[in-house]
Amino acid sequence: MPFERIFDESYPRVYDTWESNGVKYIVQDLPAEDDETAIKILVDNLCTDEVLCNLSELVKDPESVHGIVAYWRYYLAKRMSLGCYAEINGEKKLVGLNVCYVGCKGEHDDLEIIGKKWKNVYDVLEYGESKYDVYALLGMDKILHALGLVVAREYRGAKFGARLLNARTPLSLSQGVKGTATVFTGIASQTLAYKCGFTDALVMPISELAEIGLDYPKNDDRVIKFMIKKFE
Repeated sequence: MPFERIFDESYPRVYDTWESNGVKYIVQDLPAEDDETAIKILVDNLCTDEVLCNLSELVKDPESVHGIVAYWRYYLAKRMSLGCYAEINGEKKLVGLNVCYVGCKGEHDDLEIIGKKWKNVYDVLEYGESKYDVYALLGMDKILHALGLVVAREYRGAKFGARLLNARTPLSLSQGVKGTATVFTGIASQTLAYKCGFTDALVMPISELAEIGLDYPKNDDRVIKFMIKKFE
């Protein structure tokens, strides 16, 4: 059976709060009314800066931007994503988010991947996942997957990414999910993931992607990492 979130009176639930320089910050469930703001943050920041999107020049292909936005909208509607908000003068502003959903063993969403550049990115995920069984590795039949963690540029450097990653634990456990898996493509995000308790499931050189026919540099010595974490 496909996973469906359990909703109760606590939704949208708050997972973390803190103050910095007189501003209150909140990590909570991302409600539907903020989906379009979330999409804008993703397009303006992740589509340009994330390693695979950047190498694929995804933002230069409007069809691919449309395709990845449709993909994000589909998974945001699962209502398992996290939002990071700044509260200023009583008004909350979305400044970062993590697109998440729960996947179940043996199930696969058959979504149309629209756009050549977006397909060049998506095929990396498919190729990596074909090389190992994340459900067997974690010993679970359902896990929390993530499809983009992003913080707006003007709010970077304040460790909001770590707050979002750590909020996956109470979010998941509240739904009976005990593990998570994510692809981390940048050195900074990989370092952060280690600090937040993630371990490597698969390490793949970007040069290998060129070898299998995808449009990536053959001489790029960086690696992307498929990483996992169990929640205790």
